[in-house]
Amino acid sequence: MFGFLFLGLAFLFIVIFYFAIGRNRPMLILNGILTTIIGSLSFLGIFRAYPPLFIMALIGSILLNVAIYRKVKSARVNVTLLLIIQSLRIVIEYYLYQLYLEKLIPQIMTFKGFNFDIIIGIFSFVFLVISLFRKSILNNWIFALWNYAGIVSLISIVLIGIFSSPVPIQQFSFDQPNVAVLCFPYALLPTIIVPIALLSHILLLRDRKR
Repeated sequence: MFGFLFLGLAFLFIVIFYFAIGRNRPMLILNGILTTIIGSLSFLGIFRAYPPLFIMALIGSILLNVAIYRKVKSARVNVTLLLIIQSLRIVIEYYLYQLYLEKLIPQIMTFKGFNFDIIIGIFSFVFLVISLFRKSILNNWIFALWNYAGIVSLISIVLIGIFSSPVPIQQFSFDQPNVAVLCFPYALLPTIIVPIALLSHILLLRDRKR
């Protein structure tokens, strides 16, 4: 049940992002296809049997999301929905901590380690509430700094997750490696959820400059 709730959370990211960028159907279809492929491979245990395939899936996800950004970079966005996406990172942190307790990821990937996403999520909620009464907060330099910090946080935790996974390039956390990322449905975290959060930051920064 815990895993299927996470799957629902991944779909929630996709649906909210779909409405946030003006109901872009190609994005919805591409993410749907990617979710189906990666979900199936992880469900069948293929990533666990052949970990290097996960790196290939991650590269494929990056390339796909570059294509998605090229399609939506000029779209009119719903800032409120993009902030809701970032606020959901608080929920993701809860899942990561539970996975750590189940010895599926190392402590370094949680808020007790070097994952500061919970702070990004809390500030997102704060900006969301303030923006309902004072839109000018979205043009403030603090808002821009928060977006840059959120991007850095996402990239750093993905790198930590990769280098602590049981793949040929693993560098640390050998005592309790990141095996969750190879399993269903948590393989969707770096391939679906993180890219959507990253694109949301980029679009928030772009919208601020308009």
